Amino acid sequence: MSEKAALVAIHQSLRKSFQVVEQQQETWTNTLPGCSPLLDSLSNVAEQLQACEKVMLENTPLAQYPDLQPRLRHKLVSAMELILEKLTEKMSDLQKVRDSVSHQVWAVFQVYEQQAGALGVQACLEGTAVHPSIADMLEWLQDIENHYRCEYLRRKLLLQVREDNLSAIRELPQSWQALTDRSQPDLVPDTLLKVSFFREAE
Repeated sequence: MSEKAALVAIHQSLRKSFQVVEQQQETWTNTLPGCSPLLDSLSNVAEQLQACEKVMLENTPLAQYPDLQPRLRHKLVSAMELILEKLTEKMSDLQKVRDSVSHQVWAVFQVYEQQAGALGVQACLEGTAVHPSIADMLEWLQDIENHYRCEYLRRKLLLQVREDNLSAIRELPQSWQALTDRSQPDLVPDTLLKVSFFREAE
């Protein structure tokens, strides 16, 4: 295969990869905000459960309802389980983003390895006014893959709190926000901006 044909193949694969990244970034940004209200609700239920376990109903007029406390606790636990199910669905959507991007990055590197023999080092390192160098774009895709992988893993680990650890559950909204504050929300949009002319030049 000629160098020109190899360049065309790699550029096509890169464009497809950035298209997938753009689509998955939209899914990510649409999914992530929906987690915060669920975490707030989960924290509130945990607070109610703690209060339920501390209160001594036998010392109140409600003592005439001996099954009230266990029934209330059951209702709160059920509410917590329902919220956790919804959070699991959100995390599943985030996992799909991570997996889709990882698969696409793997695919573009496969194409690069297949065509590398027909390319000189200079062809991989040179950029033009229309597009960045192949080396830069491959590096950016790796950065994006790592971004999604780390962001997903941090959130997954955070949510692996035991259901009976009510104090930790109450702190989840703050812990989640701390992760958001440490993230790089502009990494993907900025990268897509860098390759915008390249993508339009196909």
